[in-house]
Order: sequence, then structure tokens, then C-alpha cells
Amino acid sequence: VFTNLIMSYKSYFLWPKIRLKASSFFGNCSLNKLEKLFGNMFPSGYPVICSSGRVALYIAIIESNLGRQDKIKLFPYASHCVINTISRLTTPISYEFKSLNEIIYHQWGITYMEKCNPIIEDSVDSLYEKKTPLFSSGANYEIWSLSKILGTSSGGILWCKNRSDAIRIKNKMKGKRNLLISWILRLLSLKYSIFYEFWEGTEYGYKGLSLLQRNEIYNSIKSWDKLVSDRKDKLRLFIDRSLLKDQKISGRFPSCLPISTNLNEEEIEKMGFSVGLRHYYDGKNLKKVFPLPIHQEMDSLFLINVIKNL
Repeated sequence: VFTNLIMSYKSYFLWPKIRLKASSFFGNCSLNKLEKLFGNMFPSGYPVICSSGRVALYIAIIESNLGRQDKIKLFPYASHCVINTISRLTTPISYEFKSLNEIIYHQWGITYMEKCNPIIEDSVDSLYEKKTPLFSSGANYEIWSLSKILGTSSGGILWCKNRSDAIRIKNKMKGKRNLLISWILRLLSLKYSIFYEFWEGTEYGYKGLSLLQRNEIYNSIKSWDKLVSDRKDKLRLFIDRSLLKDQKISGRFPSCLPISTNLNEEEIEKMGFSVGLRHYYDGKNLKKVFPLPIHQEMDSLFLINVIKNL
């Protein structure tokens, strides 16, 4: 039965795959309307809507007055996206060294456990329950990727702790051109990988969203409460099998659970996952784990059978 289940599923990753729905692009959602909606959902911060999480990171670094002479301490196994963005503007250094400038990653939506004083909190794949306070580690900026959270084709949020920062950044983003062309490159890259590099080259600066992109995000937000409920249900089912079993999780919900396993990457791939084995940082040590996806793309029955085979 489990073999049949695997055959009926495509390979899964750390986050939901982008699924385009033509109906989601219809509407007339203004930037002000979208920012007001997010602001009401999470009133502890001031949202600035960006084209992606990496653009939000780019802006946060510039607004923190950091340049090439500044060393930024990265979290363990930072992604290519993060390293590439930081390297454009500053000098990244390993998490093993000390620096006044630090970016932390709430890995897969799991709250960062090491005490620190970061300038930026990377929460790209954190699914928050409405009204949950932001900036849990005290930074002035927090970053979300709506693609990783909602599965939209684009979109990120730069959350600002201070209203004056948000207003200043929004003013700098006004009047930007070629947003639609950049987004089309992104859509083409979903089918033809050659376009990804072209899109990636446009993903910097004070870059916002076109009307079609805003409409997609606005229509996707309607399922927010449903996504949170689904994530809570999966946490109750599977958290005891993970390294998080002794943690009390509320408000912020992970997209994956770190699971100890003796399986190798080839065996994991045969089970229907392209995530492989990853390193999870618990605030003290790096541990090699299988990140079990529990996002909205995953069926609970399928995951129950996966757990039995780990």
C-alpha cells in the first residue's frame, strides 16, 4: 500500500511547490490594501511588500547601513540565496566567528534557540498564527518569503519594527519599472531552468510587485487560517518523532520537522522526497537529520506511512 502511495505522489521538498491558478491573478488589489491586510494580521510590525524574500534581505542590509567593510555572521549552512545576497553588499563570515552584525535563521520555521542580538531575523519559511508577535530575537527587521509560506509565484515581506523605517523604505520603492518583465522571467523559470539565472539577476534593489502578483498573494491569504489549522494538526501527529518533542511550539509553525534516521539520501528519495539529509542547528550543535515536510502539500496519511518506514 505504501509503495502505491509513493507512486501517486511527486517528489516533495522543504516548502510547498509553486502552483499557478489563473483565477488567483484576477482582481484589483492595491499595494496599500495588501499591506494593510498583513498589518492587521500581525500588528506588532510594519510590512513592506517586496518581490521576494531575497529582495527583503537586500533592503534590510542596506537600511542597516552595512557595506563591504562590514562582516556579517551567517547561520550554519546558509542557503545560496542568502550567501549571494549578502555577498553583493557585505562580507559574510562563518557562524563560528564573532561579529557585531548577525543574521539568524529560524530554520524551517523553528524558533532560533541560541541567545543573540541579531540585526535581521530570517523567517522566510515560518508560518505564523495571526496576532503572533514578530521579532522574537529583538532584531529591527524580519524577513518572510510568501513563496515558501503560501506557495505563490513571488512575494516577500520585510517586516519593520519601527514605522519610520517602513515609511522610508516604501518611499524608495515607488515608481520602479520592469516589475512585470521580471515576474514573467520567474514564471518561465518554473518550466525552463535557463530563465532562472536571468530572473535571479533582476532580484535586487528596492523592488516591489505588479498588480497580477499582488492579486495572487491577496487571494492566497484567504486560506491562511486553514493553513495554520492544518499545520497544527500535523504537529500534533508527528512532533513526538522529531528532535522538537520536548519543545512547546506556539504562534510560529515549522514547514519541516527534524527527524533522526539511519536512512541514506537515496532511500529517502525513493520514499518520495527530494530534500535529502540536512543539517539542523539546535543552538549548540549541528545534527544531520531528515527534514520531514509537514506543509500544506503533504497528506497526513502519507506522512504516517513515511514515519513507519524511517
